[in-house]
Amino acid sequence: MMSCKTACLVLLSLTAAAGGLSGCGQAGPETKEAAAYDSSALGYEKTPEVTSVAVTAAGELLVTGTAAAEGRVRLTSITGQAYGVTAGKDGRFQASLPQTPGGSLYDLSMEQQGRLMKAQGRLFVPPATRIDEPPRAVFLRMGAPGLPLWPQAPLLALADYDAGGALSVSGRAESDALIEIDLNGQKAAEVRSGADGIYSVLIPLEASAIGQRLVVGARSRQSYETHPLILRAPRPAASAGIENGVWYVDRPLTGGGTQVTVLF
Repeated sequence: MMSCKTACLVLLSLTAAAGGLSGCGQAGPETKEAAAYDSSALGYEKTPEVTSVAVTAAGELLVTGTAAAEGRVRLTSITGQAYGVTAGKDGRFQASLPQTPGGSLYDLSMEQQGRLMKAQGRLFVPPATRIDEPPRAVFLRMGAPGLPLWPQAPLLALADYDAGGALSVSGRAESDALIEIDLNGQKAAEVRSGADGIYSVLIPLEASAIGQRLVVGARSRQSYETHPLILRAPRPAASAGIENGVWYVDRPLTGGGTQVTVLF
């Protein structure tokens, strides 16, 4: 995750593309799909994207996404097991992936004309069993807020932070809604949700905030939600687990440091 000062400089350039503010294999059986979510790939070449995640009758994850037409897509688990599928002529792909009891983490990449292009983040899915509703899948972006992929994501869905004091909050509301974010009862930021209802907003903190317990609140015209958030120290290795009743996902960044995503 980039430093707060650097992150603030790029916020305006990312706002229009992401619809909000930014911080710092085998094909499986068909199931009823969740409404697709269009995540933005940042880069000159189109990288593969996950648009929705469902649970199959066999208890596997049915991951749907887009890539280059007829591109070879690979999803690799945190343990190194890879699953490959080929996108159709329209660029759409589906892959049926096993779940991990401690939460499923998958890297996404695509090979085309001898080039390997990696997605701008990693897919995380907590254990899920219900086939009649999409799981709480999150696309964990590098140096930017995570994106909640499920249509029923709450107003206050997740938070991202690093040891440098960069904190972001993301969630879903009605389209083009004004969202106010509170920190310990005081207004900290406001942002409008995108056309799909997704929003992300940066809240700069001091590095000394690591180790503290905060109370984060999100308010829209229709609802208000709060969650306690303990900013425990980031861990250097990629991992996921439940702590204090919520999911913490640690992942090392290419440029150094670790980003933590908290899924409420």
